[in-house]
Amino acid sequence: MTAVARFDGGWTPQLDQAYRDVLGAVRDGSLGQDVTHDELALSGRFGLDPVVLHAVLERLSDVGIAVLDDHAAVRFRSLSPAAWVDNGWLLVGLVEGVMRSAVPVLTAADLVEQGRVAEALRRSAHLRTPELDQAFWASITFWIDRTPNVSLGRLAARAVERARFGVTPTIPFRSTEVDTWAAAAEQAVRYPGVRSAERAAHVLARLWGEHVDAAVAAFGGASDDASSASSASASASTAPSAPSAPADSPSWAVWTPDDLWWDLLAMVRDGTLERDRTYRASAIAARLRQSVRRLVPMVRRLELLGLVETRPDDPEGIRITRPDLQHWTDSLQLASTLVEACARWSVPTLDDAGRAELHGVIDRLRRQGRIRDYGYTMSVVELSRLLADHTPNPWLAGSLRFALSRLAFVFDEVPPFRRWDIEDVLTQLEDAIDRGDPDRAADAAHALNVHYDAHIVDVVARLSGTES
Repeated sequence: MTAVARFDGGWTPQLDQAYRDVLGAVRDGSLGQDVTHDELALSGRFGLDPVVLHAVLERLSDVGIAVLDDHAAVRFRSLSPAAWVDNGWLLVGLVEGVMRSAVPVLTAADLVEQGRVAEALRRSAHLRTPELDQAFWASITFWIDRTPNVSLGRLAARAVERARFGVTPTIPFRSTEVDTWAAAAEQAVRYPGVRSAERAAHVLARLWGEHVDAAVAAFGGASDDASSASSASASASTAPSAPSAPADSPSWAVWTPDDLWWDLLAMVRDGTLERDRTYRASAIAARLRQSVRRLVPMVRRLELLGLVETRPDDPEGIRITRPDLQHWTDSLQLASTLVEACARWSVPTLDDAGRAELHGVIDRLRRQGRIRDYGYTMSVVELSRLLADHTPNPWLAGSLRFALSRLAFVFDEVPPFRRWDIEDVLTQLEDAIDRGDPDRAADAAHALNVHYDAHIVDVVARLSGTES
């Protein structure tokens, strides 16, 4: 089963073919960029049902190469070089979480398949064949296809599509120094464990830095965006000198809520829209006295949060979901993955005020943990939000804020974080902040992941009635 089929509910072979046709036309220039195209006319051009075309355009909007407006029109574009770089580091960060979540469910058949994937990567690199690019991406999608975490898988799959198709012409992967990554990925399957997954992902980050270096030449090497790419390639923790603009980021990462959003969210949360029931978009829009077009982006955000479901073949049918423990677990794993990435990016760039702000939250966590303060859980969340706020990569920062929103609205009451003694995390994070050390920050995040894993076990036991 492909990542698309697993992470995009209702995505049929017809939609897959339509997606390839439209993407191909965007990339070969048949569909002009920065030109307004009417959706109905476009559906006729491709011989598609307008509903099918809109589903395709929604996915291209997720990728970042289509911009939809409120008047049934669309513009196509390419990512800026800086946005391509920022998305690439988002992908690298997500892959670590993907690998951590995948290793517990790997099978003997996966070990055989990983051997085949690694051998194809080595062979194409050693022979310098054109298949190197495809073999490299196959080594990434191997893990995405196997993660049980739908949230991580979907965001990672989209990040791959941006990296491969977000700029024209494509920046092919040409680094031939792939042996270490191939070997590390094989070992992570042969000896599946969280630590091996983390170490393999860090190997990938170093390899990706080489790929970004090569991209500088492809981008021209003279623009600010190219220098941004160059500075970012030093390590996964180094922020570009000129990060991508908010306009280049996905809408869900930079979106600002308004009164209509809060009204719609309240209808879902307070039971006005009943769970497990399907409503027509027109009926919800009528209640809010808004147009369906005005409502669509917000329904899309609710869907990303896991609070509603829609199907590509029936976009106006909105089912109010009942998020469960798996949804909460997926959201926490996504958030913890992005906390590490943001910690890596933020600590080298902190000013005195930023360091003082983070130290203040750390001191509060120590105090609240000792006295079992009810505000402890919110302080843990605030620490994550601050790391996002100080992260210069808007793709990473926005993704972490999005993940925290998923956690906030899964249940009527947020499960309290009862890991009262996290001194191992706080000591390492303090050291990282004072030294501006991204690797030390990653160590702190790894230690925090251990506590989060125990938190998941604790919450599942409490809410499933199996706590002893």
